[in-house]
Parts: sequence; structure tokens; C-alpha cells
Amino acid sequence: MAKRYYWLKLPDGFFRQKAIKKLRKIAGGDTYTIIYLKMLLVAMKQDGRLYFEGVEATFYDELALDLDEEVENVRVTVMFLIQQDLMQLIDETEYSLSECAKMTGSESASAERMRRLRDKKASQCDIEVTEPLRIGDVEKEKEKEIEIEKDKEKDNKNISLELKDSKQNTFISLPLVTGSGNYDVTFDYLNSLRELFPALDVEQEFRSMAAWLDSHPRNRKTPRGIKRFITGWLERSQNSMPASRTPQAPAATKNMSTNQYMEATAGWCEGMGD
Repeated sequence: MAKRYYWLKLPDGFFRQKAIKKLRKIAGGDTYTIIYLKMLLVAMKQDGRLYFEGVEATFYDELALDLDEEVENVRVTVMFLIQQDLMQLIDETEYSLSECAKMTGSESASAERMRRLRDKKASQCDIEVTEPLRIGDVEKEKEKEIEIEKDKEKDNKNISLELKDSKQNTFISLPLVTGSGNYDVTFDYLNSLRELFPALDVEQEFRSMAAWLDSHPRNRKTPRGIKRFITGWLERSQNSMPASRTPQAPAATKNMSTNQYMEATAGWCEGMGD
């Protein structure tokens, strides 16, 4: 079989898509976006498909192993992509990434060699004419690199500010195993879970978690395992709900900003403690 080369053609407006903007705004969103891109890189060689081969117990575990990512982060990413119609379940062993086909480029090894040969010949013919242009191109590339470094510094600064703000905006603290302190549930993380579990009163579920962990110190989690505990708790609560049950979260808080939400829910967490 002839060898082929593949590459991911990221559209200019990729990060301006509403779904990607929404993904990046939730807590951990930059990590989830990277996971989505890594999923596209794997799927582009498989006609836009991802397969569960049963190497691990679940699709999430197996995909996390393949991508070298945390299982919980992979689970949240997959759930979000399915909600946004960016990913579809074909059957129990096969998933499809709907945008992958239009973002995939490929060519055969022979075509790649011919292209390089044509480029080399054209370069040799035009070397005297294009030398001044190349010098100009080098200068432009240097300017681009400087701009990229400035953008990176700006992005890192923004991320640091977001992390600092996130720590200040804590909805509730869940006790961890002895010696590990508490896990602070930020309002950003709370809002992302409310979107993933719209049928639940997520705030009340967190109060129940805190009370349960307070009364069961031997069952408290490590910092690494607490997110798995949280999503597992919420999934069990959602799966055990009667079909006719409606969401209990106050309707007036559905589309509030973090500051508005903090004001509207002031006093809800009294008595829960750290």
C-alpha cells in the first residue's frame, strides 16, 4: 500500500467558532480544546472516526491512554463535543468527529516527492531573482516571531489572572484525604457542570457531597481523584432521576455571569464550612 502523509488544516476562524469559544470559557477549557485537537489528529487517518477496541474498561479510559491525558478531562471533552454535535456515537465501539473530514489534508508519498522536486527546480531557476525577496521574507518571519512571542506573553498573563480570579470565586470546598486540605469548587467549574447536567440541581448535589465527605473521612479523595468523584456522583444522580423529574436549579440563574450568580446565591453555602 502506498504511503500517505496527513495533516490537519485548522481554519482561520477555528478559535472564533461559538462552540470552541464556549469550550475555552469553562474551567479547564484550554486543556479540553487541546484534547479535541489531539482527537482530530488521531481521527484524520481513520476517516474521521475514533474506535473503542476494549483495551481499557471504557472508551474514556482507552482514549485517555491513547492521548496521554487525564481520564476525567477526556470524559468532559467528549460529553461537550457530543452536546455540540461535533461528535456522534455510531455504535458502542465507534465515534465520528463531524468536522474532521473538512479539516484533513493528505497526499501520497510519490506526489510529495514530485512536489518537492518541482519546488527545488523552481528555486534553482529563480535563486538570483528572488534572493532580495528572501531577505525581506526573513525579516518578515522575524517580525512574526516577535509578535507571536508577545501574544504568548499576553495569553500567559491572561491565564494567570483567570486562575487567580477563579481561586477567589469559590462556591464550596470539599474536604480531601488527611493532609491534602480542601478542593475549592469555583463558580466557573460549577457553571460548566450545570451545563453538562442540566436536569440536576448541581448546587444541592455539591452540598450533599460535602456533607457526605464530612461524615465519611475514610472515603475522602485525593486531589487527583476528586474530579472523577464529582462527575461520577453527578452521573449517578442524573441516571437515578425519574423520567418526569424537571431541573431544580432556579431558572433565574441559568444565564448569569459569575458575579451575578454569586450575588443571587449568597448564603446558600452557609454552614457547609471548608
